Amino acid sequence: MHTRARVMSEIKEVQEQMKVDMEAMKEQISIMMEAMMSMKKMMEVNMVTIVAASTATEVDPTHPSDLNQVNRPASNMIGQGGEALGSTGGPHFLQV
Repeated sequence: MHTRARVMSEIKEVQEQMKVDMEAMKEQISIMMEAMMSMKKMMEVNMVTIVAASTATEVDPTHPSDLNQVNRPASNMIGQGGEALGSTGGPHFLQV
């Protein structure tokens, strides 16, 4: 009978240790979830910033001053050998 009580005591100890381990794992999972949610929020903020910045830098093609700043005739460009690029006839525009 003495060994049965000893076995039961060991089982109880193992169960208690398992409960402690499970609580530690739950805490670790909670911390990881918080970190992932924080990263998700940062990514969303970055995406909003990128969209806002790209929207702010878009050019209105109907506004003459915007066209003058963005589109430049390609025939004004000089290639490696000194030859004019884009000189195949007709107006060519290079969007920068």
